[in-house]
Amino acid sequence: MAHTDPHGGHGPGHGGPLRHETTDANLQGVEKLIAFVVVFLAIVTGAMWLVFEYFYDREVAQDVKPPVVANRQGDRLPPLPRLQTTPYVDLAKFRQGEAASVSRYAWADKANGLVQVPVSRAMELVAEKGLPPRPALAPAVPAGQAPAGAEAGAAAPEGVAAPPSGPAPAPPPTPAGGHGGGR
Repeated sequence: MAHTDPHGGHGPGHGGPLRHETTDANLQGVEKLIAFVVVFLAIVTGAMWLVFEYFYDREVAQDVKPPVVANRQGDRLPPLPRLQTTPYVDLAKFRQGEAASVSRYAWADKANGLVQVPVSRAMELVAEKGLPPRPALAPAVPAGQAPAGAEAGAAAPEGVAAPPSGPAPAPPPTPAGGHGGGR
């Protein structure tokens, strides 16, 4: 059989010295690169620290100290309206108060005999008796005519414009195909 060892019998178990390829990598160049990167990073870190200290000292020098009164916190409250610290609790209390006010009897106007009735009872009363009739309104006065009881030459009340004299102007004509006609 032919000999197939590519190292020519050198190496472990063959009795010859171990050798390496001298053209693979320049270890001195890699060491120099690592040293350069470490020194560069140290210089950049030191420069950043110096710049930070410069800006910090400048800010401290320009900072205005608050007056002694500003340090007092016990009796100070923020201006109104204040933020709610417990909005759900506040809403529950509000709803409870509203529910209580619409579900009890109370005097609305004791002098005139008006009473506040619970909503549920008021609905029952309206269902039984219906709503009271509305008071009659004065009839509407057409434009250009004086109200009943007013003299033709009387002056209008203060702050109210006098009605125009003469016949009322005719309404503007409706264009053809407009919305003025019936169906």
